Amino acid sequence: MSNLFKEINLSKSKYIYYEKKYNTYDIYRKIIQLSKKIENKKRGVVSLYSKNKIDFIIKFYALCKSGFEIYLNDNNNKKNILKERINIHYYFKNNNLIKLNSLKSNFVNNKLIILKTSGSTNLNKYVYLTQKNISYVSTMMNKNMFKKNNIENELIFAPLNHAFAFGRLHSLIKSKNSFSIPDYLSFSNFFNIFEKSNNISALSLTSGFFVKLLKLDSVKIKKILGKINYIQLSSGYFPIKLRKKILKMKTNLFINYGMTEAMRSTFLDCMKYKNKIHTEGKPFAGIKIKILKKDGSSDGEIMIKGKNLAKSYSNKKEWNSRIINGWFKTEDLGKLDKDNFLIYSSRISDNLNINDINYSKLSIEKLIQNKFKISNIKIINIKNKNQNKLYLLTDKRIKKETLYKFLLIKKIKVSFEKIIYRKEINSGTLGKISYNKFLKYINE
Repeated sequence: MSNLFKEINLSKSKYIYYEKKYNTYDIYRKIIQLSKKIENKKRGVVSLYSKNKIDFIIKFYALCKSGFEIYLNDNNNKKNILKERINIHYYFKNNNLIKLNSLKSNFVNNKLIILKTSGSTNLNKYVYLTQKNISYVSTMMNKNMFKKNNIENELIFAPLNHAFAFGRLHSLIKSKNSFSIPDYLSFSNFFNIFEKSNNISALSLTSGFFVKLLKLDSVKIKKILGKINYIQLSSGYFPIKLRKKILKMKTNLFINYGMTEAMRSTFLDCMKYKNKIHTEGKPFAGIKIKILKKDGSSDGEIMIKGKNLAKSYSNKKEWNSRIINGWFKTEDLGKLDKDNFLIYSSRISDNLNINDINYSKLSIEKLIQNKFKISNIKIINIKNKNQNKLYLLTDKRIKKETLYKFLLIKKIKVSFEKIIYRKEINSGTLGKISYNKFLKYINE
């Protein structure tokens, strides 16, 4: 029996799925029923997708109990499943496992959960997490977040096929806390849920979504956060100014640094460590972080080693290129302070080299944003035949001449192929704009 299934204890926990409430015992019974139904199948990789969140939970833990490997998909279209670059053996049609492929040697029988992730690059990587990774991180999160007899009802406002959301799901089940799952993810539904319910005491959501949420109705947000004991954010960077704003509302904020390949590598309790609010926290026990410096710089590439590290990518050569003596190269820049708290700087890819001068994309974006009072801005760096071409995406019109004049005063000699204006820039619930969407904007 799998580690994850052993850790399910629904005796005190309750599921609340918005639009309908569910009895915990019924959920558990359905998990057992489905696992018995599929246990006679030959073990393999199952593509898992369900719009219905409770259905997703039942299938997820039934597969875990029965020893299948799970590929968390973002749709259930048979043609799309067959196009994936991993060997998927089954998919669900209602509650039946339908065979797609014969079992081949790449089924490693290691209780994997496979996630497709790309960040904003559109270069999909299939990350192979083990159930031990998730179990370990869940244990460490619970030790740091929950006091004895501390019962919460946490709203998980993120897609369940995202590592952050199903990690929270498992942490809450393991800690016997309750959780609520929205019917769908949108800003309007977020506010609707809090208008309908008075029993939500905690919130988990992606950093990018929360940043956008805080720019909306400030009166409603303040009222909602006044009822919340804590907010747990995904690993995307969350600005220092907004961290301070949340703490002023007497709401605790939990911050992590990590990525799908190295989930929850650090933890920061912002209320407890107010003097470290500019950091991403310290590594959990069993996880090590070091900084690989070059050319005497104070910042260097963040390297991670430990129990939270994924097993591999589907492309092992690509994975091996990211591993040095067991250390994972994050492609992020940062440093450790004297107390071993991690300070994040930027992505390596956010640095621009123009005429042998290094610039930070983030710092240029911030300069332009503040000067021209822009809400959303993004510098896009596209490599084409060994040439870097820069594009500027904004939600406010700017004249090229005015922009260049300002940047020259700041001694920044950059030029853009195109300044793209969009009244609304939709970055989705994960707070990211896909590379494909960039290309669509450029070609319009």
